[in-house]
Amino acid sequence: MIQIGTSLARKKFEKRWFPLRYHRKQQQLFRSRTRFIGVPAGRRSGKTELAKRKLVMSLKELKPWGDPRYFYGAPTEGQAKRLAWKDLISMIPQSWIYGEPHHSELMIETKFGSTLHVVGLDKPQRIEGDAWDGCVIDESCDIKPKTFDLSVAPALADRLGWCWRIGVPKRHGVGAQEFKSFCEKADKDDDPDEACFSWPSSEIQPAEVLRWYQERMDARDYAEQFEATWQRAAGQVFFAYDPDFNDRACSFDPHKPLFVTCDFNVDPMAWVLFQETDEIVEVFDEIWARDTNTQATLDVLWNKYGEKMRSSIHFYGDATGKGRHTSASMSDYVQIATDKRFKSKGATVHFPKANPNRSDRFAATNAMFCNAAGRRRMFIDPRVEHLRIDLEMRGFKAGTNEPDDKGDVGHPTDALGYAIFMRYPIEGKPDGESRVVIRTPGNGKGGNGRNGNGKKNGNGRKRVGRRIPHARRTR
Repeated sequence: MIQIGTSLARKKFEKRWFPLRYHRKQQQLFRSRTRFIGVPAGRRSGKTELAKRKLVMSLKELKPWGDPRYFYGAPTEGQAKRLAWKDLISMIPQSWIYGEPHHSELMIETKFGSTLHVVGLDKPQRIEGDAWDGCVIDESCDIKPKTFDLSVAPALADRLGWCWRIGVPKRHGVGAQEFKSFCEKADKDDDPDEACFSWPSSEIQPAEVLRWYQERMDARDYAEQFEATWQRAAGQVFFAYDPDFNDRACSFDPHKPLFVTCDFNVDPMAWVLFQETDEIVEVFDEIWARDTNTQATLDVLWNKYGEKMRSSIHFYGDATGKGRHTSASMSDYVQIATDKRFKSKGATVHFPKANPNRSDRFAATNAMFCNAAGRRRMFIDPRVEHLRIDLEMRGFKAGTNEPDDKGDVGHPTDALGYAIFMRYPIEGKPDGESRVVIRTPGNGKGGNGRNGNGKKNGNGRKRVGRRIPHARRTR
């Protein structure tokens, strides 16, 4: 119970702490003791107001330590200050505040020993180095990727602090993909440390208020902003992908060839794993890692599937991988080809001599999801979350054929496209001489003999590019 000193202060305080309309999910959210909570809710639906009240009420909580710390964070310091600074000062009883608010540092110190900070997360180092008891991250779709994993979560670890990640579920924004991934995972998983609460603006705002926006916004924008639904990107790159038809359970079969298609970006590194049955592609897993390199990702792959494999392994990627060095002194492809573990499995490495037009790669991928005859030849396991989200969220810049890639957007779908373009080209696309294949001596167990150009050699394999024995570098 908040106690206010003078009658004037009490009236001012009561005016600011206006009563909220009862809402079941909001009440559940406010009472939840779950540490990490995602709140993708409609605009003007009370999520930020509820979050501010959570922070203020936390200031008086007793802790085993004498200096509890909390923060409200937004994408930039200016935005955080505008959204919360003055409002938080008005919400905290003057009798609680020790001295005066520190306007230059955007910090309020209380007589209980607790402090409340307002920070811009464009510079995550603002919260690093201190132990925090709780925080709110607002406008989460605009927060830089990795901020939560690399800065916020570690800062909350020592005191088992809590975090609300709140915002409108935007389809654009540098952190939109990460926020969506977190919310979907928290909503589906049984992890006791994660939860998700969502509600539309219509459950809070009067119909006449929302009608004004309905008359001025297109259906997609309104659904995103006020109905709190995740929308596909306008001008979607992978328009043929439909989760209702292309998502299904896909499992690993150790007796079938394994195809690993790679995007060699260091942060994140995105590899997609699939197998084939009668030219039907089934994506059953992915490797998604931060601040890593090719060798470390190979270790992850081997630990998950290497010992289980009873058939061949085929690696695919883009042309730039032949000259890129994510670690050591060898190119990414030579690192793969000289790895003794995968050599023992007879691994092959495929990459084009030159990268195709991006539009051709997109077209080949779309054709696998659904071709003009209505046939779907590629399916994705629902657990492959980063690839699925990327397929739904990747869009073109307005009026162009350039992908609007921000943050982590683009890496998983690029990885998938490298193999699909080479294995299932649209007519007139690359022939056998347009790529390089590195073959390694192994156990002699080959794949299905299909390498993407329609021609087979005498042993059932297609003749593609040059044969380079013992994984020598190619030019």
